[in-house]
Amino acid sequence: MGMVTRAKRRRQEEEERERLADRISSLPDDVLVDIVSLLPTKDGARTQVLSSMWRHLWCSAPLNLDFHDDHVGIVASDISHILSTHPGPVRRFVMPRPCHGKQYPTSTVRDGWLRSPALDNLQELQFSGDGDSLLLPSVHRFSPTLCIARFSDCSILAAGGNDAGPLHWPLLKQLTLFSVSISESSLHALLAGCPVLESLLLLYNRGLSRLQIVSRSLRSIGVHSGHNGQQLVIEDAPCLERLLYFGGTVNISVISAPRLAIFGKLFDGFPMLQFGAMVFKITRVSRKDWCTYRKLTSTLDIGLRKIVLRNYRANKSHLNLARFFVSIAKVLELMRFEIEGVNFSNKWIGKQQRLLQIKKGASRVAQFDFVFPGTLIRSHGDRRDEQVHDLSANPFHRFHY
Repeated sequence: MGMVTRAKRRRQEEEERERLADRISSLPDDVLVDIVSLLPTKDGARTQVLSSMWRHLWCSAPLNLDFHDDHVGIVASDISHILSTHPGPVRRFVMPRPCHGKQYPTSTVRDGWLRSPALDNLQELQFSGDGDSLLLPSVHRFSPTLCIARFSDCSILAAGGNDAGPLHWPLLKQLTLFSVSISESSLHALLAGCPVLESLLLLYNRGLSRLQIVSRSLRSIGVHSGHNGQQLVIEDAPCLERLLYFGGTVNISVISAPRLAIFGKLFDGFPMLQFGAMVFKITRVSRKDWCTYRKLTSTLDIGLRKIVLRNYRANKSHLNLARFFVSIAKVLELMRFEIEGVNFSNKWIGKQQRLLQIKKGASRVAQFDFVFPGTLIRSHGDRRDEQVHDLSANPFHRFHY
């Protein structure tokens, strides 16, 4: 009896020393649950070995299930097991991507994941199809809670074109469509069903020859057409602040976007750009055209604050395009020229400043930076999601040597 008592006392003393040394564990359980829920799934599960006091937290913590990077080692049965054994809730669910050489889970299996009770209050979803499959009808059940969505390698038909019906997400703020087959009418219905949508990223999508944006809430748009030619028309976007072009053949028309402040990156080969009634090709802006545009500046209010010109070669076309913005952008704060194929020197910069007539520019506070690409370090990974969806970040930020 005495030995049992002493052993029990030692355990109590050890737990007391552990409690005193571990101040984190003294936090309220609801705070600890939030901490665990913010960790990657594997790390969250490992917290159970920290202390007996932490073992119950994992089972009660909201899950952050991200199988995006684990698709090589993960199998469908593992995902099904996690969703069936953990009571949830799951805040974020990132489905595995199709992997070359491996059989992708069937629509029935993926539909079963999405119907799991653990996902009842899902806030963020990254849905991956197998290339040709339709967006699963079970996605619709997240309408009351979903705030962030990314759909890839699937098909979204026009409203009424499939059994799923029109999409309606009253809380959705961020949307990415990546390699999705979608029609113009589907996109209209999609935007109409997202009344508080703030950021939209469109990458390599099919079936969209014309993107007409009408949204009272959108603040940021990013687009890459891939190999398909597209026309992007910003018809009515009163809150739009940034319009980011990532490549492909996209003719951009800005009809009504009074708050547009960030635009780029423009570079040689950019197809066509239109502000209001003025249209010009960036590779064919003659001095005569530029003078015509300048006469119309009194009728055009461009609120751009940041502009980046990539692969700037200081030829007549590039120079006239830059002068157009210098002369018309009244609230311009920064214009960055990323130099390509010229002898870069302080003397050359001085000449450019004179040719651009910076001192006669519409903005009195604008800063003009001339940057040689050799001094830039391109960021690793795909930052397009961050550039479009993180409205607090500088979308043109790149590190210097």
